[in-house]
Amino acid sequence: MNRITFSRKFLLCALLTLTLLISACTPAQLQNTSTVDSAGSITKPPDLQSISLSDNRQFIRETFDSVKELQDHIRIRSGSSWVIEDEDVKISLSDYVFAKKNRELIYVLNQVKEMPSDAALLQDMVTTQLMVNYAKQSGVVVTPEEVREAIDFQKAALHKADPNDESHRLIRYIMENRIRISGKTEEEFWSSDEVYQGYQTSLYNSKLIQSILSDESMKGMDSYDELQERLFNDFQKKHPIQVPDLDELFQKADL
Repeated sequence: MNRITFSRKFLLCALLTLTLLISACTPAQLQNTSTVDSAGSITKPPDLQSISLSDNRQFIRETFDSVKELQDHIRIRSGSSWVIEDEDVKISLSDYVFAKKNRELIYVLNQVKEMPSDAALLQDMVTTQLMVNYAKQSGVVVTPEEVREAIDFQKAALHKADPNDESHRLIRYIMENRIRISGKTEEEFWSSDEVYQGYQTSLYNSKLIQSILSDESMKGMDSYDELQERLFNDFQKKHPIQVPDLDELFQKADL
C-alpha cells in the first residue's frame, strides 16, 4: 500500500474518530468491570455499510441531541469535570460521555449486540493519547501544514460524497449532526481547535504506524499492538483508571 493510499485510508478513520471522539480504528475489548485492569484484545469495529439513512435518520438526530443535553448538564453540574487529568493524559467527562454515546450509535446502527465495555472505551481514549506522546518522543513530526491539508482533504471528500451512495449519505448526515450540536457554523467547526487536534492525533498515529511497518526489525502491526499494550499497562500502574459511573448523570438529565 503506497503512502498516499495509506494516509487517505487512515483519514477515513480520523473522520470517524473525530465524529465519535474515540479510536475508531482499534477499540480494545475488556470484561465489563468498573476499573480497567487488563489490555484486552484489539479488534476492528463495525463498519458503516448497508445501513439505511431513511430508517435511522431520527435515531441519529436524537442521539446527538442527547449528547448535547448531557454535555450541557455536565457544564452546570458541581464536581470534577475530568475523568483523567494527568501530565500525559487528559480526558474530560464531557469527552467521555460523547465517546460513549456515539460508540453506542455506531453499534446500534450496525445491529451489533456485543458492544465493548466502558472500560475498553476508556482504555482506547487513554492509549490514543499515550501513543501520540510516544510518537513525539520518538521524533515523529506532524506540521501544521499537514494537519490543514488533512482537514481540507476530508472536508472536500464530504462535499464530494455521492448522494446516491447510502453509506456516503449516512456519514454525511452523521457529520451534519456532529456539527449542529457544536453550535458552530460548518466553517467554524472545521477551523476549530477541536478538529485540528483530532486530525493532528490521527496523523501522529498514522506516521507512527508507517514507521513501525517500515522497520524490518519490528513485527509489523504486532509490534504496534504490543506497544499500545505496554504503554497502557505502564500508565495504569502509576495511575489507576476508574471508569465513571454515569447512571446518576444520565438520570438527572432524563436520558
